[in-house]
Parts: sequence; structure tokens; C-alpha cells
Amino acid sequence: MISPAQADILLGAPGVAAGTKIATKVPFMINHALPGSYKFIFSGIEARGDTLGAPGASGTNGNGGQFHLQATVSGGSGGERLGKIEFRDVQDYNTAPLKTIPLAPVAVFRATTTPITINLQWKGNGNAHKPNGIFNILGEYQKDPPIPTGSLKFGVGRWILEDNPNPAGVATIVRE
Repeated sequence: MISPAQADILLGAPGVAAGTKIATKVPFMINHALPGSYKFIFSGIEARGDTLGAPGASGTNGNGGQFHLQATVSGGSGGERLGKIEFRDVQDYNTAPLKTIPLAPVAVFRATTTPITINLQWKGNGNAHKPNGIFNILGEYQKDPPIPTGSLKFGVGRWILEDNPNPAGVATIVRE
């Protein structure tokens, strides 16, 4: 017996281990949480792939049907940001080079006094039949801040602050 063709869209993002999130059909919606996060910068999305086309007569030879991908990142007090990639039809998805959509400005999710949970969501809608490819959330992720190293030493006394960009005045350093 011949097994049916497997469809896989590999989903990626900073902080997500490669190959752990996969969409096997369209439509799809896959959520992933990054607990204990200190910083996440959402800078864009990218996608590329191919498909057998859209189901039905309009989908032969890889044409017909639109294909829409969107990613949402949320967490902490940073709110929520959305990025979208749209392919006008399945043939556009099949022939397009890696399509990258940057976010301007980038969205920064930052913990203050306690770590936050970053929520990632990948969605695919449309009419693509057995799609393959990649769909990535672009950015940077920091789970644990670096441990401070070294030391600072200041002499005791009064120091005049420089003009620009510091305000006029005097800083006083005392030992406790």
C-alpha cells in the first residue's frame, strides 16, 4: 500500500528548538509559550515552500486558492504584534523565493522585575493542498540575563558632570 504524501511546514522562532513545531495541513493554528523569558524582539516573518495546489479543478497544476500566513507574538506588558504574509495564489507560493516581511518598528517584549511568558502563534489559512516549506518568526530571544562580572570603583568626593548629554550639576559619591 502506498502511504499518502506527508505535508510539513516547519515553524521556527527564536527560543523554539528546530523541528519541534510543524504544521501538517492547512488551515492550521499552532501556539507555543516561552516561559521565564526576559526579552523577545519580534522583527518580522519569513516563508517559503511549495504545495500540490488547491483542491478541486481550480487547483490543478499548482494554481488556484490563496494562501495566507500570519504570526502573532504577545507577552508581558508589551501587548501583541502581528505579522502577515499573503500569497495571491498557490502558484505564487510555489514559485516565490524566500519572502521576508520586516516589522517596522520592531516589537520589544521585556521583563521588568520578574520573568514573563512570551506567547507565539503561527496561523495558516487558505486553500493549499499538502503544503511543504518553512514559516519563521524572526527576532531575538533572551531567557536568562547574563550574570554581571567585574566591578566598578569610584573615588569618594564630588564630581562635576559634563555638559552634553549629561545634565549640569554635581554627583556626590560617599562610602557606606
